[in-house]
Amino acid sequence: MFLIPRMLDPNMMVRRAVMLLAMRLMQATSPVVVINILSDNIGHKNPRVRQLTVDIVTAALLTHPRSDFDLPALCGIAVPALVDQKKSVRHAAMECVAVIAQALGAGKLHPLMSEIELLEAEPRFEGVMAAVQVRLARRQLPRVNDSGLVEYAVFAMSAAARGTVTGVDIDWIKTGTYCPASPAKSDSVEIKAHSISPSSRCNAGMSAKSLSKLPWEKEASEVCNYIMQYKTCLLFQS
Repeated sequence: MFLIPRMLDPNMMVRRAVMLLAMRLMQATSPVVVINILSDNIGHKNPRVRQLTVDIVTAALLTHPRSDFDLPALCGIAVPALVDQKKSVRHAAMECVAVIAQALGAGKLHPLMSEIELLEAEPRFEGVMAAVQVRLARRQLPRVNDSGLVEYAVFAMSAAARGTVTGVDIDWIKTGTYCPASPAKSDSVEIKAHSISPSSRCNAGMSAKSLSKLPWEKEASEVCNYIMQYKTCLLFQS
């Protein structure tokens, strides 16, 4: 595709131009048409291309009405990128998944969670569901900044590298593996999010059906039940 050589360019101005061109093509045709063409790039050998492809999907979701998209198809594009070998791509995918969850809406997360469950069926990807749930529990979305680029929400890799932001979602972005929370970190964002979203390895009953609501949309009784399950999980891990 003619955009790929430009997507390979590390210059931010070039990447911005690619993003703006993709957005204009969506206006001239439709987001579905452009994303279908770009979707093959999610398997490109260069991580810059993979990351920018995911960012274009995110920007499109933040710009156009949800009715313009085939949301289940977007789940199939974004979720595999959660286990990409490069942390920049995993980071982009985690933000994209948060926007997809918002677009799907309350009680309609089954397409997203089903894709994650299929991914997590492979042992080396165990924990990705817990990471996504913690990311969703942060209740913040990325945005398209004045330059037309996607600005990731809540945490930047530089902040995460300094340890100023914690959570299993951060751990997943940084390492691509699941790192259980320590009970000693009860005052961190990590435990706050965990109290709503226990690890899938500690709660086999949290299927795609039980995760059909966004974390902050659950009833108080459900949240209390998850807290008790998480505490039990910590006891077994200690």
